[in-house]
This record gives sequence, C-alpha cells and structure tokens, in this order.
Amino acid sequence: MAGAGASEVSANASRVRRAPLTHHAHRLMTEEEMDATASWKRSHWREMQSILRREGSQKEVVECCPSVLEMVAKKGGRTPTGLYVELYEDGENKQRLYELSCAPDVVDKPCRFVDARLYNQSRCVQKYSYSYALVRYSSATEMPLRNRPEGHFSVPGSGGWSMDYVIVRAGCECQITPPKRKSAHRKRLERHRRKRKRLEDDDDT
Repeated sequence: MAGAGASEVSANASRVRRAPLTHHAHRLMTEEEMDATASWKRSHWREMQSILRREGSQKEVVECCPSVLEMVAKKGGRTPTGLYVELYEDGENKQRLYELSCAPDVVDKPCRFVDARLYNQSRCVQKYSYSYALVRYSSATEMPLRNRPEGHFSVPGSGGWSMDYVIVRAGCECQITPPKRKSAHRKRLERHRRKRKRLEDDDDT
C-alpha cells in the first residue's frame, strides 16, 4: 500500500507544473490552468505577430510601449526645482516644445513583446526630461538671482522673461517589476505551517 501511495503521488505531481504567468513561484497549476495558460500564450503570440506585420510595414522599429511625438504649446510648465513658470507667448506667436508621450491607453498597461512569464510584471511608464525654454516667473515663485539654478539667465529688456529648463515628456519606457522577496520571518512561518500540516496529515493516516 505504501508503494502504491507513493506512485499515485508521483503520478499526480507529473500532471502539474509551475505557472508561467503567476507572481507566486511556489504555486502549482492544475491541468485546466495549464491549458488556459497555453491557450493565452498562443493567442498573445498571434496578436504580437499581427502587430509586427502591421506596424513593421510602416516603420523601421516596433516599440514595446508605443509613443507619440508631438509639438505642444503650453501656457506654463515646471522647472526642475518644481516651480511653476509661464511659457512665452505673444498673441499668435507661441513657444512650442517637442514632447514624446505614451500613446493613448498605454500608460500602466503591460508591455508588448515581453516573455509571457514577465507579462504581468511589466508596465509602460511615461518618462520625463528637460527642455530649454523662454519663461517668466510669477510674483509667487520669483526668487533672488543668486538662488536661480544653473542654466538660468535673464533676457535684458524682455519684460521679465528669462531662459530656464522646464519638464517635458520624453518617451514611453517598459519597466519590469521583480517579484517581492519573502522576509525571513515569513519564510519561517511558512515552514512551520507546512510542518504542522504534514504532522496533521500523518495523524489522520
């Protein structure tokens, strides 16, 4: 009977495997979950191939996190120190800056073309940089010249306008979040819980 029980356990174990899409490395999948995962991976692969064919015919590279290049005219912006400044405009003459923004419905969504095992750990993130611009400080944010950041300088005879850096959108990046490591205390609790369960199972038999 002991031999038969061991072979049965071995047979059951052969019908499960680790889940490719789960964040919990210790969790095992049933046959139904394995089939569903395999079906999702095939569907995902076909979708990615379709995107490659469609977008690859229009551009040289296909992005994991699509971005859109825009020329924008804003009323104001933020300096690297967080101060709000007015961006120069004079009637129809408006200052325009280039921005590279995440495409619509992309931010915080999983990245395209990543391995299925990392798909749920990936996300598209808007990145930022700085652009030199003609700006004017408001009375609320005006600061002494000696405290102005490097790169700032006033434009003489311009009515208070000066050159400074402002924050602009500068690309859409795919980031992968590694699985969280369990603390030593949590590991001890889980070992204790598994040991207690084995003892309870032995008592039942």
